[in-house]
Amino acid sequence: MTDLRWFAPNRFCTLVVPALRATGLSIDTEGDGPARVAVAMDGQCAVAGFEYARRHGCPLLLYLWDLPPWRLGTGRPDVVFEWHGRVRRMPRLVGGYPERSGYYSRIRFIARRATWVWAPSALTVADVGRRFGVAADRVAYCFDSDRFRAVEWAPSVPYRILAVSRLVPHKNHAALIRAAARITPKPLVHLIGQGPEAPALLALARDRDVPLRLDQDWQTDEAIAAAYREATVVVSPSRFEGFGLTPMEGVASGIPSVASDIPPHREHLGEAVTYFDLENDDSLVVAIRAAVERGPVDPGLMRSLTIEAAARRFAELLSPLLDRVGR
Repeated sequence: MTDLRWFAPNRFCTLVVPALRATGLSIDTEGDGPARVAVAMDGQCAVAGFEYARRHGCPLLLYLWDLPPWRLGTGRPDVVFEWHGRVRRMPRLVGGYPERSGYYSRIRFIARRATWVWAPSALTVADVGRRFGVAADRVAYCFDSDRFRAVEWAPSVPYRILAVSRLVPHKNHAALIRAAARITPKPLVHLIGQGPEAPALLALARDRDVPLRLDQDWQTDEAIAAAYREATVVVSPSRFEGFGLTPMEGVASGIPSVASDIPPHREHLGEAVTYFDLENDDSLVVAIRAAVERGPVDPGLMRSLTIEAAARRFAELLSPLLDRVGR
């Protein structure tokens, strides 16, 4: 019998699998063979992990990244139930979650029935407890430390400012463009991502006369890594994160990085980045300048969030869980 059946919606959520296998754990990422523990590494695969655990009579470990407050609001979950080992939902006619009601209602149902729930930050642990009534454990994950390594950094004039994330309101890219408009000479802002905010960001950049390169098409891993190598400073102006990869990748590359002053950034980045006040555009201007003046950062500051470090954390915690299950 395999130790773990690992459910993941993308490559990122499997980064630790090879390193975990190197510790002696057997892990399947496909198929329906029996395993001692099912691991669902994201809400997107929570249902698949839960139904697998029911079929095979094994415990479920559910990893939840975040619970965006605007998606749950003050609403209540839909009615979710189990029928012959399958998850079923009856939509609530009024008073439900304002966004993605079925998705978060199913996650809540499964989290309450999972044997263990893990989350990457203290913020998400608190949110899972408050919104779902479930006690979660804080277990930090990793960035892709195989891709993001120290590069030769040199200051440039004008600055090249890089931000990598979805183009949605809470990522707060408009603040970055407004800040860039106040820097002389005006920097090139390079945004990599897709989302509904793209037209508004392009219009804002035109209005403020800010050079903007917006890469909305799918980018290869190498193209993204190259963008980091070319950056003068990496900026993450987000208002909400469960983990926050972009500034981690910036620091791991040795590039001066700026991050919004929110709890998950403070929790995982410490003093490796320069912070700014979300409610003050001038604070972002000052932070960008200060980060560049500070110069390259020590990539070793991210050593606790490498793939190998995360695999050690996971292995240490999984070992007693597997012992509890038995063979």
